Amino acid sequence: MFSQIDLEYFYRLLHPRPVVLVAVKDENGKVNFMSCSWITPVSEDPPLIALAISHESYTREVILKKKEFTVNIPSMQLLEEVWIAGTTSGKKVDKVKETGVEVEDARNISAPIILKSIGYLECRLKDYVEAGECTLIIAEVVAAYAKEGTFARGIWKLEKASPLLHVGSVYFTTANRYLVKPASLKKKRS
Repeated sequence: MFSQIDLEYFYRLLHPRPVVLVAVKDENGKVNFMSCSWITPVSEDPPLIALAISHESYTREVILKKKEFTVNIPSMQLLEEVWIAGTTSGKKVDKVKETGVEVEDARNISAPIILKSIGYLECRLKDYVEAGECTLIIAEVVAAYAKEGTFARGIWKLEKASPLLHVGSVYFTTANRYLVKPASLKKKRS
């Protein structure tokens, strides 16, 4: 038996989801970042991601003007910063001062990285589509980095770094253990 969910919460059936900090630098050199959990890879070749950002977002404005941004992957250590970044506007608040995060320029683009992140993607705007109250940003990933010792053979080492996940509302969690492969996969490989 299934219970019907109010459509106001339909997207929460797709949670928990990774939450990231999208960071930009405007034409005056001001750094801003926002929390985003509506993000997904959409292509491996070329490497593309898509993220949905509110029309009211200052970060969105800067992305559309500067055409570059970083996607910073936080762990639980950045929970407070993630919360502040998702509940305040860069139009009104200097989030770097408010949170005290340390930033530096990315290696290949003119956007900043958040140093306490466990990894980050350097992205260039490829296209965008207006979708309801959001803009769907499609970006090419030009470089990807992880803190040394936290990522190997294409997966996070969860004992070293556990990406933060947004459950919904004020709730967050982390992935802190691996589950074993299903038995059906083990039989096929034998």
